[in-house]
Amino acid sequence: MMTIFEDTQQKIQNTIFFSNLGNADLDDKNLIQFASLESLLFSSLNFIWLPTSLTQEDPFYHKQINPKILIEQRLKITKMITQQIKAMPDERFKYKAHDFNLAAKNSICYAFRQYLTEDYFNLGGHWQKIIDLYFKGHWVVGMSQEKLVVI
Repeated sequence: MMTIFEDTQQKIQNTIFFSNLGNADLDDKNLIQFASLESLLFSSLNFIWLPTSLTQEDPFYHKQINPKILIEQRLKITKMITQQIKAMPDERFKYKAHDFNLAAKNSICYAFRQYLTEDYFNLGGHWQKIIDLYFKGHWVVGMSQEKLVVI
């Protein structure tokens, strides 16, 4: 039986991240979907961006003291994600002078790291939902009124 870590590694290797960016193909009332970055930026939606930096706080859980094994797994997952998305930059993450390539890269890495922490400490399922959307090829940019904002 595979561990969550091993299963996640296997899925990462078989996923083309951001491949469904802009396809509003998700049937979920807990999502707010946009067809493009431009449509999100021009919307009147009041939302909070999900974290993109290690120094930002997890919006769902209090900070945990991570054991060495978890730190190593988080590092390995980050390297795997980075390898999978290294072909970016991508014009779909740009709007005029604004370039969100780094934000997209950092947010996916943050989400997967926090998912491993969430699973290790049995905290809940917030990050699980988010990485599932990444596995489906979408970019989860933020939250608004308890719903995830997705391109």
